[in-house]
Amino acid sequence: MLADLGGHPVLLWCLQAGQVAGCFSEIVVVAPAEKRAAVAAATRGRDGVRVIAGGATRTASSWAALDAAGDADVIAIHDAARPFVPPSLFRRCVEIARAEGSAVAGLPLADTVRRADEAGASREEIEREGLWAAQTPQVFRRDVLERTRAAAGARSFSDDAAAVVAAGLSVKMVPGERRNLKITTFEDLSYARELVDKGLVGLAARQVTG
Repeated sequence: MLADLGGHPVLLWCLQAGQVAGCFSEIVVVAPAEKRAAVAAATRGRDGVRVIAGGATRTASSWAALDAAGDADVIAIHDAARPFVPPSLFRRCVEIARAEGSAVAGLPLADTVRRADEAGASREEIEREGLWAAQTPQVFRRDVLERTRAAAGARSFSDDAAAVVAAGLSVKMVPGERRNLKITTFEDLSYARELVDKGLVGLAARQVTG
């Protein structure tokens, strides 16, 4: 979240894209409790940004964000580890979620998918038709998230879309962006820095044109 990327914290790239998107009245950053002060310092001076402490799990952190979202009718949840999200993807997902209840960015799988055992031996090929790799943003109407939280109880899920599906509600998949990569390892961060250094990606512009 605070690792340097092109002279700015990774988080700032996400905030910039969210603010340029122009479809959010406020951005709530959910940070681990022990890092809340550092994250608040890194975002100081950015209007419309608030930092809160998250929960023990991803799902608990989502519910904390839901409580902090006031009376917002549509809520977008985005990984701070995805710095290259384009503002247009936020806008597209918000528009679809407002109409259909949900919009989850993702990419249809193009590679062959195989299941292997613990030793790495291939056991079966999985039909990839209809399979998507989920990204964020994941955007939902408030009523969908409230119903999901009531059904979830104390359970935790890998992402918010999984919680919504477990509650018996539908999730609309929306074509995402290949550049919307997730930084989870040092190798990922090195690759992201290489893209920035080569000028292949940049911070979202302050003003939206067109």
